[in-house]
Amino acid sequence: MFNNHFIKVVLLSSLLVPSLSAQELVVGYDGFYNRIKNSKKEQYVNTKIGVFLNNSQTGKHCQIENAFINFEGAITDVEIGADSELLLPFDKDLRDNKAKLHVNVTDIASCDATFQIMTTENNTAEYSTLSLVKQIEEFDLFLGNMAGYFGRMNLPATVGVQFIFDETVDAYTSNGHLFKSGKQISLSQDEIIRDKIAGIKFSKQPLRIVPLTEI
Repeated sequence: MFNNHFIKVVLLSSLLVPSLSAQELVVGYDGFYNRIKNSKKEQYVNTKIGVFLNNSQTGKHCQIENAFINFEGAITDVEIGADSELLLPFDKDLRDNKAKLHVNVTDIASCDATFQIMTTENNTAEYSTLSLVKQIEEFDLFLGNMAGYFGRMNLPATVGVQFIFDETVDAYTSNGHLFKSGKQISLSQDEIIRDKIAGIKFSKQPLRIVPLTEI
């Protein structure tokens, strides 16, 4: 069995962010900065930590009306990504000066801050085997560094990648054979070797590409 939520759960358990049943979430920016900085090292070419708000009842992304950072009355708008990702700035001054993140949501149920290890870029529908193998290796390095020396001993191996879509799509190998269909399509390194996959192409580009790990 595979699990692509392992690090997401670990990260969430280490961040004290209040749930919200009202219309607005207000929380310190510093907690987000300290996690985002983990992906700002030179050895990570295409890996980052994505920030999301999930509905506590449905598990789906909360509907965000707008978001901004307030520092001593100065307002900085926060861009919302296509997948409801909070595209937060990486600003040490905002961290040091205890700026506040404000997020307005339409959900009635509480919204919880969650973090997802994911690729920085996913703006294509076609991926070569070489790029995927490099990404699997980078995910594994990232997760290992996040876990630390002792945590690494119990860390499940990164065995592949998972592509997340907003609707069911078809995935084809580079030779035109249908590989899989679904809203979440996983591809392991073992499958690449076993099926001699030179590349994979989807009917549309994914919302996110995340690590696939063993349970």
